[in-house]
Parts: sequence; structure tokens; C-alpha cells
Amino acid sequence: MYRLLVIIIGGLLIAGCGSLKTSDVLSRTGDALSKIGQKSPTDDGDQEIKPLFDQPYIDPLTEYLQRYAEDPSRSAQLGQVRQERERRCAAVARRYDMDEITEASLVLYRRGYSFSCPQDVAAYEVRLEAMQQASIPAPPPNSESLSRQLNNCYLLTQIRNFSGALDTCRGPAEAGAVGAQVRMAQIQNALGNHESAYRWAQQAAPESGEAANLLGEMYAQGLGVAQDKAAAAKWFRTAAGLGHVGAKNTLDNLVSASAGDNAD
Repeated sequence: MYRLLVIIIGGLLIAGCGSLKTSDVLSRTGDALSKIGQKSPTDDGDQEIKPLFDQPYIDPLTEYLQRYAEDPSRSAQLGQVRQERERRCAAVARRYDMDEITEASLVLYRRGYSFSCPQDVAAYEVRLEAMQQASIPAPPPNSESLSRQLNNCYLLTQIRNFSGALDTCRGPAEAGAVGAQVRMAQIQNALGNHESAYRWAQQAAPESGEAANLLGEMYAQGLGVAQDKAAAAKWFRTAAGLGHVGAKNTLDNLVSASAGDNAD
């Protein structure tokens, strides 16, 4: 350090600054030397968000993003914090996907992560609702890939993104996931592809009240299959037995209408 100081002072004197006071030289040289090793503004920003990354919770990240959302000087920090929040939300979603999907888990998920991970919580809720309606068991633990595909399958169907849902549901459906087979049947039926809808519904109907009810409707109306009121009644009974809400009333109406036709 002393050698460097001597070199700087000597250079200034040689350059014709002999009239410059030594105290001024030392002062200015000291200012220059004091900047060696100082942190750049980026380093300062990293230090600002470091405590957020050191603590284990997600909500402080969201609070930071909300507080400085309109601050262009923190764009780099906002990007890093947003990325870290997404990583933590994804880790939480994986943990919930690997456990049994239940109402109790949904309550905990909402309570802990609705503020910072609302889309993941909503997707979990849609998946639980679809599984309850279809009366299918949750995927076994550790089937993370299938779990994620089913999650997206249910969500895309719910928001009527049929093109995306068909692509997403097809793999799990072909692998034997009843819930995905139900969604394939419902989507194809909505699109008017009744023969394809019938094939998917047939695969899922023995275990799904939704699929059995759809088969009953297709037989009753002759969609994708020859009209057959007896077959329709059979599938409505199956759907009612599997817990489908409304299948029993549909069956009663079908029987009454058939009785009226026979009376005529």
C-alpha cells in the first residue's frame, strides 16, 4: 500500500504538479484508494435481498415484490426474488402432490400458501374436486410426473381449454388413469367427436360415475352409438351406484318416458 502511494505521488510530481500541496495529494489519493474493494450497486442490491433468501418463508418474498413492484431501480432484484418465490412455490406443490389429496390438506394448503402461491392452491383444489366427482383414488405417492399431468389435465378441462387439455390428458388416459379418461370422454363429447367420447367413456365407466352417466346419455340420445333405452337405463343405474348426483333422477325420467311411449 505504501509503495502504491509513493508511486502515485511521484507520478503527480513528475507530471508538473509540484505546486500541489502534499496534503491535497494525500487527500485525493486517499479518496481513490478508499474506493478499492467497495461493492458495486449490484452488490448492494444483492445484500438487500440476501436476508429474504436466507429465511425459509415465501410470504416475505411476495411482500417485497408488492412493495417495490413500481420501482425500476430494483428490476434486477425483483427478478431474482420472483424466481426464488416460484422455486419455493413449486417445491411446496411437489410436496402436496406426493401426499394423499384430501380436504384437510387443501385447508392447510390454503392457509399457508394462498397469499404467495394462489395458482398452485387453485390447481390443487380443482384436482381434488375432479377426483371427488369421478370417485377415483389419488395417485400413489412418488408418482410425481403422473400427478402433475393429471393436475394440468383437470385444470385445463375446468377452464375449457380443450385443445391443451386433450394433449395433456391423453398420456395419463392411455396409461389407465380413470380421471384422465373421463376428461377425454367429456372433451370429445363437447367437441362433437361422439365415437371417440364413447370409447373413452367405456374405459372409465366401471369406476367413474361421470363416465357411466355420460354413456347413459349417449345411449339415450344415440350419440356415437345406436340409440338404446335399455342400455341407457343400465348405465344410469351404474352411475347412480357410483354416487353420481342426478343419475337417479335421469333414470326415473327415462323410465317414465318409456312407460308413456309403451302406453301409446
